[in-house]
Amino acid sequence: MAKQKKSTALHLSQKDTQQTMLCEGLSFAAAEAYKLLRTNLMFSLPDKPCRILGVTSSIRGEGKSTTSLNLAYTFAQTGKRTLLIDADMRLPSVANKLNVHSKEGLSNVLAGMTSLSDAIQMSSQYSNWYILFAGDIPPNPSELLGSQKMHALLEQCSKLFDFIIIDLPPINIVTDA
Repeated sequence: MAKQKKSTALHLSQKDTQQTMLCEGLSFAAAEAYKLLRTNLMFSLPDKPCRILGVTSSIRGEGKSTTSLNLAYTFAQTGKRTLLIDADMRLPSVANKLNVHSKEGLSNVLAGMTSLSDAIQMSSQYSNWYILFAGDIPPNPSELLGSQKMHALLEQCSKLFDFIIIDLPPINIVTDA
């Protein structure tokens, strides 16, 4: 995403950071737990140019989006080019947790309404941390997530990023994940 403009960076204030519970707003023990998770994943995953991780839960409200955000944040802290994708298109929460109003996102890219480079936003905290919000709530999230376009999107992103963290929907509620 080298052609991203600085004006597209997400500007998160310290208040926003604490509200979303990103590592610097957490207690020492909680921040260290996310860093430990990051370290364990880095050593347990095969060494590839890009590692793709999906985060889900059994039901809503168990903390998958918070975990996805903090995990992406900790990978970005290490200097790795990191992309967080909010793929919970029925009840997206990443934008709310970051206190950001997102317009275009994953659903818009998969539906062909916008380009990937226009939908991905860079965080103001780290120049190597990017976020692809969920976008407009589509009538068919399962079909979009299981489509060839989603596969192609991940292939394209895997050439640009070291880590891709995907915030997936809960597995016991819908078939999307």
